[in-house]
Amino acid sequence: MDKREQTGLEAMLAAHYAAQRDGTGSRIPDALVTLMMEEDARVRIAGRKSIGHAAFVAAQVRYIPAWVWLAQIVLVAFMFITVISEEAPETVKLTVGILSAVTVLVGLPTMHASKLHGVAELEYSCPNNAASAMMARCLALGCSSSLVVAIMIACTAASINTNAFVVALWACPPFFFSCAGSLAILRRANPQNAVLLCAMWTIACSVLLAGAGALIPNIYDHASLTVWGGAAAIALTWLVRELIMTLHSARAGLDSFSPFLPNTNE
Repeated sequence: MDKREQTGLEAMLAAHYAAQRDGTGSRIPDALVTLMMEEDARVRIAGRKSIGHAAFVAAQVRYIPAWVWLAQIVLVAFMFITVISEEAPETVKLTVGILSAVTVLVGLPTMHASKLHGVAELEYSCPNNAASAMMARCLALGCSSSLVVAIMIACTAASINTNAFVVALWACPPFFFSCAGSLAILRRANPQNAVLLCAMWTIACSVLLAGAGALIPNIYDHASLTVWGGAAAIALTWLVRELIMTLHSARAGLDSFSPFLPNTNE
């Protein structure tokens, strides 16, 4: 390649890279640098202060999207509308079970937000790493989801004049099974497909519950409470196991938490 051809190639490359640049002016980079400096100063000040567990959990709540809380409110509103408008008790009983399962889908994927958004490696470099953040989100979302299910159980019990403990036996198995299965999916599946697979699992739990209600007319009778209690115990055992496995994978390191990333030991 002679000098003239080299000069022409350099000009073409310069024009190509110039075309790839966005049209933003210098104000945006300057503003970005200013924000980074402000955040650095804030973190340095915060780093000198010890943060307690409760404060850390409260800090993680602000990273949970607002639509999660809104969706939970919508589920409670839908349950309330069902109990005041539906005259068939069987429909109300089925609805509380299905909505309890859907409650999991609303908030659980946010627990794995760092992995789903591809920033798990960055989160592991923080003083409060992925395991701490996941536990904090788990506590926040677990409390809010449990509150939603409790409110729906109270609405159902008042509507059909049934003991709240009995309604809880109907609502807890789908809630626990949906939660345990979703945790297993989020731990094992590729992040690109994890949320879709969680949705499919929740739908499967709901369809199975609706099918059981259609095929077994006396499924909600008091004689079936032992079966509901056994199902709840099995589902809760699975849920506890999946929680332990999920937290263990987070504490074990990035290669265990995000196995679909390139192995950091290679």
